Amino acid sequence: MKVIDFHCDALYEARKATRKGTPLCFEKNDNQIDLQKLAKGDYLLQCFAAFVYMENNQDPLLYALEEIDEFYRMLSEYPDQIAQVKSWADLEANRAAGKISAMLTIEDGGCCQGSLAALRQFYRLGVRIMTLTWNFQNTLASPNHFTPGTDDPAIPNKTDGLTKLGIEFFHEMERLGIIIDVSHLSDAGIWDVYHNTTRPFIASHSSARAVCNHARNLTDDMIRAIAERGGVAGINYCAGFLTDKPAADGHYYGTAALIADHIDHMRNVGGIDVVALGSDYDGISRRLEMPDCSYMPLLEAELRRRKYSVEDIEKVFYKNALRVLREFL
Repeated sequence: MKVIDFHCDALYEARKATRKGTPLCFEKNDNQIDLQKLAKGDYLLQCFAAFVYMENNQDPLLYALEEIDEFYRMLSEYPDQIAQVKSWADLEANRAAGKISAMLTIEDGGCCQGSLAALRQFYRLGVRIMTLTWNFQNTLASPNHFTPGTDDPAIPNKTDGLTKLGIEFFHEMERLGIIIDVSHLSDAGIWDVYHNTTRPFIASHSSARAVCNHARNLTDDMIRAIAERGGVAGINYCAGFLTDKPAADGHYYGTAALIADHIDHMRNVGGIDVVALGSDYDGISRRLEMPDCSYMPLLEAELRRRKYSVEDIEKVFYKNALRVLREFL
């Protein structure tokens, strides 16, 4: 079964390794994403996020560019296995050549430092999806952020949404063809996007709040709004976003069945066409039944056990994502 995954943090891990003087081998490594694992998982397209940690006293623009440099290093070292997607034609050509497709995304538009020119340059580099925030407020918007030990992860931010500059940014994103990604965005910000846009938008790696009461997840109304607009929500495999019931040892554990519970709920609320995948691999714990991207057959088997049709499993695994991408690429 082909797979499209809207979000991973492999470039963050690659940048970190390079800065330690031990550049990551993209073909095979100990992380959750590498080329061998992607091939085993039958991936059609993996989105690679340039993730920016905005409160580390480093230049966020340089941070993002260094991760994008890792992306281009991967492409140059393994041209027979993986190739970039900037357009629909690229995706079709890669599929015909038997190559895994790779798309650049950005996690935290604050790396643009308020510059629409920087946004346009990211587009020229191949960025086709961008979140407006990560876990910290920036000049564009406010997140649904919590500080472990002090804030309740179940309490969302319903008051602080997009700034005037943030609205300018997502209008330019729509014009360019960069998909607006509302994962990490505050509740107020998600509704600002909904009320001020006309094209589909996505939540690249967010699960269902009714199943797991975490502010990073989507309410039923949000799921319906994304579906109405023709967008998708990528289920996040992070155990803490799949269940709010820790095990006896105090840890959270993620299973294919828990992922399927969120798929069930999103299908029931917004229809099968709203459901996609956004693993968050290389940005989440390994306390998972599917510890890396090669384990996708476990999720397929779980959905088959729940009597999903082959057509509906294909929609969840890749066809819904393809529909959205075709509109923008």
